[in-house]
Amino acid sequence: MRYKTIIDPNIDERIEIYANQRTSLINQIENLIENDAMQIIGFLEGEKHFLNINEIYEIYTEGNKTYAATEKEIFQIKFRLYQIEEKEIETFIKINQSCLINKQYIASFKSSIAGSILVKLKNGKSEYISRRQVKNVMERMGIKK
Repeated sequence: MRYKTIIDPNIDERIEIYANQRTSLINQIENLIENDAMQIIGFLEGEKHFLNINEIYEIYTEGNKTYAATEKEIFQIKFRLYQIEEKEIETFIKINQSCLINKQYIASFKSSIAGSILVKLKNGKSEYISRRQVKNVMERMGIKK
């Protein structure tokens, strides 16, 4: 496989892939491009902020509102959780009914005697994985029980 990268500030950015068949590498490249380009508008203290999807540690609901947490701040967003899920963003994993986490920001997992699993994020926040989602989370993380 050959590739070519041209850096020129005077042209519009574009990525073209020429292939004789679709491969998992092409799928990964497309996911990276889509996730990098996807932005969510977050609201904090009356101001609009453009959040890159890769900066978000978790997206969760509380009451009737949806929030996106970054390393230091929490923004209210207009999306519902199911709308984010429908976009099938490769880096986000549903861990319970009200929370999606970005797998690149997982610091650790901790199992309890009762069988529940606590996931700790790199920003210090912790969430429990629901029993229904444990298998999916472990598969997506490449962990075998």
